[in-house]
Amino acid sequence: MNLFYLFLLIAFPVFSQIGGSSTFQFLSLNTSPKLSALGGYTHSIIDSDISVGIYNPAVINDLMADQLLLNYTNYYDGILYGDVGYCFNLFNQNVTSSLKFIDYGEFLETDIYGNKLGTFNSGEYVFSLGSSYSINSNLFFGMNAKIAYSNFYNAYSFALLTDLSVSYIYPKKDVIVSVLMKNVGYQVVPYFQGNIESLPFEILVGLSNKLQHMPLRWHLTLQHLETPDLTYFNQNLQNGNQELSLANKILRHVVLGAELLISDNVNILVGYNNKVRSEMIIEDRRGLVGFSCGLMVKINRFQLNYSRSSNHFSGPINTFGVITNLKKFE
Repeated sequence: MNLFYLFLLIAFPVFSQIGGSSTFQFLSLNTSPKLSALGGYTHSIIDSDISVGIYNPAVINDLMADQLLLNYTNYYDGILYGDVGYCFNLFNQNVTSSLKFIDYGEFLETDIYGNKLGTFNSGEYVFSLGSSYSINSNLFFGMNAKIAYSNFYNAYSFALLTDLSVSYIYPKKDVIVSVLMKNVGYQVVPYFQGNIESLPFEILVGLSNKLQHMPLRWHLTLQHLETPDLTYFNQNLQNGNQELSLANKILRHVVLGAELLISDNVNILVGYNNKVRSEMIIEDRRGLVGFSCGLMVKINRFQLNYSRSSNHFSGPINTFGVITNLKKFE
């Protein structure tokens, strides 16, 4: 617990960071189909899905033991990202491990005259280990320790980070509340000497509730609480230079999600991220920007996950994932 409090103190100097002013932005990409389908931020779930435990270490539990996951997203313009994760037992403690990556594809290298010299690739990676600690049967703390590496041709960077979280279960109403601080850390090796940049720090609060008489679990997440005002001037909107109301500013923090629990083997998921819709819509072509949906199907030893999220009118993002328990193959 002493280590937990040490990392907690480190977090306070970075509360003033704002979006768009940090490096290692790929850390904000969500690789989990389940979380992407629920709006991209839902993390107050305690079940066997290891991807939720990787995102919020406070909810790591025995159901995730020996689970292996693979997630893949075909992003825009040939960019792809994903992760691989596994939960193992160490000293009677469940520990999640994951390797997250983004591949920006192949680039053509030329000289100043346009002569072709060859090709090169760029990518970023983060390795994490996480575990949880229970105060009692209802209160849990969690921490991820992360190492991030970024390579852009002849520029590279290295950072050390941690995620800190706490979850509380109110069993009588089947309610889970979580507070999560993500990407608390320091850029150890900057891209250019002497130019230390901030990291994509974020504070979230999540709430989920399974309805007693309906096969439905709903989720509410407040994102980017470290930045009270998420609005900015948008010259593409006619009212982009108008002062937005307090209600509009509050709603930009809101992410909503719902799971229709059809059976133990089939779930349908939907989500809405108001910040994404407010920032990414085209005024005359709003479409379903900010909305997402997904499907979870269990077949024998495998849990198959799929999500489709609309972050821009130009096209949706499809994320695929599979989870299996290695012990079932023994």
